[in-house]
Amino acid sequence: MIRRLSVYPDRVIDIAAIKARFEALAPVLDERGRRLFAASEARAAGRGGVVAVSRATGIARSTIDRGLADLRSGAVIFSPRVRRPGGSGKPATETQPGLFLP
Repeated sequence: MIRRLSVYPDRVIDIAAIKARFEALAPVLDERGRRLFAASEARAAGRGGVVAVSRATGIARSTIDRGLADLRSGAVIFSPRVRRPGGSGKPATETQPGLFLP
């Protein structure tokens, strides 16, 4: 059996502390940073952490779950991308053949 160490040994999750940490860092975090911050807080909180962090930050539980998956994979740390590839449309020069950009 794998035993997880929790930052919260009394098993009481301090939502106000999570909210204060998030509000302090939110202005400098991009989308991926917010997702990873929320995931790391949820992981540290243990059981019920995803719901607590979602309530404290307003970040969707599905986003926190994606962040947890990113942390487990470890690959996100080395990726310069914030979002997955394929999220944008084709350039206007391709969709409008008559368009000329100097």
